[in-house]
Amino acid sequence: MNLEQKIARMCITGLPSMAADSAFEERQGALPSGGLGLFPHNINNEYQLRRLVHGVTSAAERLGFTSPYLLSIDEEGGSLANLKRMFPHVPGNRAVGLTGDPAAAFLQGKFIGSQLAALGIPMSWAPVLDVNTNILNPVVGVRSYGEEPAIVAELGAAFIKGMHEAGVAVTAKHFPGHGQVDGDSHIELPACGLTLEELKSGPLIPFTAAIAAGSDAVMMAHIVFPEIPQAEGLPASLSPFFVTDLLRNELGYQGVICTDDVEMVAIRNTFEPELIGELAVAAGNDMILMCHTPEFQDRVIRGIAEAVRNGRIAEARIDESLQRIARLQERMLLHSRHASPVPRTEWDSRTAELTRATVKLQRDPRKQLPLSAELRYLLLLPQPERLTLADNTDSKALELGGLLADRGFDLSVQYIPNNPAASGMINEIIAGLEECDTVILGTWNAHIFSGQLDLAEALNREKPLIAAVLRNPYDADRLPSAASVILVCGTSAYSLESLADVLTTGRTI
Repeated sequence: MNLEQKIARMCITGLPSMAADSAFEERQGALPSGGLGLFPHNINNEYQLRRLVHGVTSAAERLGFTSPYLLSIDEEGGSLANLKRMFPHVPGNRAVGLTGDPAAAFLQGKFIGSQLAALGIPMSWAPVLDVNTNILNPVVGVRSYGEEPAIVAELGAAFIKGMHEAGVAVTAKHFPGHGQVDGDSHIELPACGLTLEELKSGPLIPFTAAIAAGSDAVMMAHIVFPEIPQAEGLPASLSPFFVTDLLRNELGYQGVICTDDVEMVAIRNTFEPELIGELAVAAGNDMILMCHTPEFQDRVIRGIAEAVRNGRIAEARIDESLQRIARLQERMLLHSRHASPVPRTEWDSRTAELTRATVKLQRDPRKQLPLSAELRYLLLLPQPERLTLADNTDSKALELGGLLADRGFDLSVQYIPNNPAASGMINEIIAGLEECDTVILGTWNAHIFSGQLDLAEALNREKPLIAAVLRNPYDADRLPSAASVILVCGTSAYSLESLADVLTTGRTI
């Protein structure tokens, strides 16, 4: 390999289409990227995705790439689940966090890993190990196991073991922690005010556990830390202090370190592509994710090559990363050879069982559960929507009403916007309450969309209220104390079926 080809092996790129066509193979032949990221725009159905994976791996074999070719995907379960249209929708981290049970996290990882293994995808960009200490965090939220570092650490390590048992490699993210910021790195460069001591006593704990659990890779976050002068103002993903001094040397991590996608606005709008590549390699990253724009990718690679030729980066530094990537591919083979994935015939029933264990009745002060066949209910449901680019939540209407009607309950269903106060809908809803005895309200981040809280207060003054928290659990503490509250933290078909079970039996597992 020439220098540019060696550098390209450090890069994870993307594919604009749903097929590995001749243009893809031609580009790979000229500049062989070390791996490929899969995204929603690459996926239509199982047959198509299998053809895509086969096409990519076949092209890699023809070009003489080391096997297995590094295909990866953000498959986290919950709100970021790319395979849910074809496979059972595995609950996400915050729902699993409600159980507090490492066995549930292990199954979560094993179910997701079994799906990926069945498709021939050897790696996932998961688990998310961010401790969600800022409840207004716009990009983590339900993607986190929770707010306690020790719990996130325990569940994250269990997830890793489950993925490995299914035969799939993992990527712990987003080091050193994305859960305490109030910005989304997809659209801006967030700042975190924690000191190094505060990081070590909280957000770093899950990553230490992940290293001990054998995480195959660690992904760096695009966050600046003004209170940590050693970073010299650079984002963690491009900082020698965070990548090499802290993660590699102090924490002793010897696996592959990768950036988050450097085409995210946090990085792309802050640095020129040529400088991004140089900074990423100089910081100590082994792989650079840039999965969308070929011209951008070419400029990043040129910038690294120029830095090597001008002596700012030693070529031995490139070779070190290639050796770690080769060891990662060896680990992938070992995971695959020793895999014991969940049989496909069990996916549906066992995912339903896992999801049922995540749904929790938090309180029922008026003893309104189980629902009564003697009462009339008004069911108010939000319209789900994507709240960040790291979210592929379906916008289709939630079908909870049909599940309850099929069980013989008398109810009417109304869908509401996420901010009903702004739409003037609250008075309209209150005016129509004469036709019902009790209201069931689904909330969707009401702690952020406070119009839902205004609605809940108004409803509670007029009728008994049952609330189902469908996204982040923080809504529960903001809802009226007299309301019954069920924590769901998901909207999959399995989540809604489990919610219907709790509503109609009054029991949780």
